Amino acid sequence: MWFRLPFSDSAGWSLRKLVIVALVVLHSVWIVVHLNLVSRDLINPWKLGGYGMYTIPHPQPVLHLFDSRFGELEIPSTTYQVRDLVDENRFFIFRCEPIHVASLKAFLSDNPRFIGIPLRFIITELQLLRDPIRPERVPHAIMEIRWTGPTTFDYAGKICGELYHGKAELKP
Repeated sequence: MWFRLPFSDSAGWSLRKLVIVALVVLHSVWIVVHLNLVSRDLINPWKLGGYGMYTIPHPQPVLHLFDSRFGELEIPSTTYQVRDLVDENRFFIFRCEPIHVASLKAFLSDNPRFIGIPLRFIITELQLLRDPIRPERVPHAIMEIRWTGPTTFDYAGKICGELYHGKAELKP
């Protein structure tokens, strides 16, 4: 052969070449795994490497809070703190992860004026809709809080088609 390829000489395999080949293989495998997880709605396509981001618009999740007493009156987002609610799941990297009780308790501790008020949390995402093709904000997760006592509440919700519910108590 009148020319040499970089990896054609078996005696020329060094640790450096082996590491480079291994990293390229692992990277290629991660692309396939990431796209598979995105197609099952298990992770946000724009996170953890982001190879699935080329398949849909950035979901840009937004949390909407409603007061159920007044016919779904939306509470302006500038009037409450969502830091603990959003930080737990790193702003919805894992798309089908429900809102945890600890996050709800932290949210209610940060916003004590909502204690005793029936609330509805709706997380919307930007999705690509067809016929006509357009990006539109659609609900992704819904959760409701109903108070059963001065410091106890029931919660129920639906995310990625899965229902979840439970009871919790706020401790002073």
